Amino acid sequence: MKAFSSLYLMLWGCGLIGPGFLAMPAFAQNAEEVQELQRVIDAQQRQLEAQQKQLDAQMQLLQDLQKQMESLGKDVSTAGEVTASEKPSTEPVPDAVQAPQVQSSLSYLSLYDGDHPMNVNVIPVRSEMSIPVPGTNTQLGVHGIAQFQMIHDTNGINANEFDVFLIPAGGAPSQTKFSVNPSHFAISSNTTTSTGRMNTFFALDFNGELNTAVPRLRLFFGEFIKEDWGLAILAGQAFGTMLDLRSVPETTDFAGPSGYFARRHPILRITKSLAEGVIAEVAIETPEDAGYRNAATLTRWPDLVVAGNWLARGKYLNSLRVAGLLRDLRAEGTNGSTDSALGWTVNGSGSLILPWFSDKDNFKFGVQYGYGYGFSIKSGPADAVFDLDTSELRTLGVFSTYGGLQHWWTDLFRSSLVFGYVNVDNPAFIDGEAMENNIYLAGNFVRNINKDLTVGLEYLWGQRENKDGSSGANHRVVFTSRFDF
Repeated sequence: MKAFSSLYLMLWGCGLIGPGFLAMPAFAQNAEEVQELQRVIDAQQRQLEAQQKQLDAQMQLLQDLQKQMESLGKDVSTAGEVTASEKPSTEPVPDAVQAPQVQSSLSYLSLYDGDHPMNVNVIPVRSEMSIPVPGTNTQLGVHGIAQFQMIHDTNGINANEFDVFLIPAGGAPSQTKFSVNPSHFAISSNTTTSTGRMNTFFALDFNGELNTAVPRLRLFFGEFIKEDWGLAILAGQAFGTMLDLRSVPETTDFAGPSGYFARRHPILRITKSLAEGVIAEVAIETPEDAGYRNAATLTRWPDLVVAGNWLARGKYLNSLRVAGLLRDLRAEGTNGSTDSALGWTVNGSGSLILPWFSDKDNFKFGVQYGYGYGFSIKSGPADAVFDLDTSELRTLGVFSTYGGLQHWWTDLFRSSLVFGYVNVDNPAFIDGEAMENNIYLAGNFVRNINKDLTVGLEYLWGQRENKDGSSGANHRVVFTSRFDF
């Protein structure tokens, strides 16, 4: 009876029955109907519990989606990672020897390889130096290096960079120089949109004059990256597509070894991912970046470059690249006549991992051959020479190669042995002072003091030999300090 009274009060409170319910003894005495009401109430209770479980599940799903969106936002705001094999150590490794942050190998910034942090061509683009712009999907970053060098030459070449082409054959007095020319300053932006990702990069160095610190535009480009299509488009001033930054050895010398492609100029480049680790590049580049003897530059068609990259990231093979260049060379001779010629080059480059002594030991190399490309490489000759007697533009054949073996003594201390070589096939009519070949050798010790400070000591030797057999050599010692920011 007590249970029935409680049931009555609950039903009456819910408005399901009225006061007259007690005046119906026949109903009150009907146990089956009371049980039926109890079943209805139990069913409603189970339905409410099921709805509550559904609401809890939906709330959990919303929380998971919120976490995923926050995670994606962090991924976009940073520039991703290029993974590098690192030797375990109890000693903390500074940020300066870690792979810079990039989002994918389609981005030009992915070429900022962390295997040699003092690469003469790049500065690390660190995510901690970027901040979001309020109200936008853009992050702005400020990056750079403040680099100081003390230089001593036995055969003065009147340049802060060790350009073997400039070594005088007859000798020159020894020189000591202080330089900040390698210092860089850069501004980057990273923007996410509904159609893809956009990056911009602006960089200056201070090598506008070979022996004076003068600001110089280094890089200035924008790129659009469509990850789901495996496609990237770059437009602006960047290093030529023939250069494989992954293959450039580490030197404290600002200029780097003889023989590698060192020009930066306006380009339009398309990068396409063909398969996992396989990337193709097609570019048209300015025809104005050409050099001639006995003639002035004229232009007609842009240079065409095609390259293929295999990012193997294997136990021994890290990367391999092949590339080809076609050029329309056109010039006006000092006698007033004009002529044109076809220039071409093929090259192969790559980086190997040598894990027998240290997990980060490596060998980087490049080799190329062709006609009419010498002006584009470090310490190279002119692209062509104008024969004033026949009014013919003659391209110069060039073989060039470079490489570097790097050993890591510890996670903070490393050494490199670097070489470069250029050989020119000069025509018979060219004068005897034209360069015939040159050799570049360098050895260094580099140490990271902390994550932002690197110091290095390097010895360099170079020799230039001319067509007539005259030659000149130079010994250089360089001390470098580099502050990253």
